[in-house]
Amino acid sequence: MTSDFRVEKKQQPVVLFMADGSIFEATVFLATYAMHHSGEQTVFDLLQEEDLFLPAKTADGQFHLICKGMICHARCQVEPDPGLEYTDCQVKIFFLGGEVLQGTIKMDMLANSARLSDYINDGTEFFPLFAGEHAHLVNRSLVRNVVLID
Repeated sequence: MTSDFRVEKKQQPVVLFMADGSIFEATVFLATYAMHHSGEQTVFDLLQEEDLFLPAKTADGQFHLICKGMICHARCQVEPDPGLEYTDCQVKIFFLGGEVLQGTIKMDMLANSARLSDYINDGTEFFPLFAGEHAHLVNRSLVRNVVLID
């Protein structure tokens, strides 16, 4: 039996790397329409929402409520906006727990004001990092430091 009040969701696979070192290979549930832009909701949109916890289903079928503030980074599908121009910046990101990620930050700012420090200090909680064939959404508050690679 289906409910008339049920909201249709799209399932999106993610790998959540937590502050305590645990890793969740899971599925999150995205709305078919985003609240702040046209098109479908993305994992980035989901992580930016005000809710402290997000529902996820692990491979064993268990449902979890995951504290977003404890997610160091999420490996997931991330597509840069084709309508924006980016300045690429190669970085190493060091997390509080000792994990290190290396990749490219695509800063969507004007080229004459695109400084890494401005981008990292931007107001959103998560930012994308592209590392080879993977993309990560990085939690700014759990980053220990960022090193620019020449």
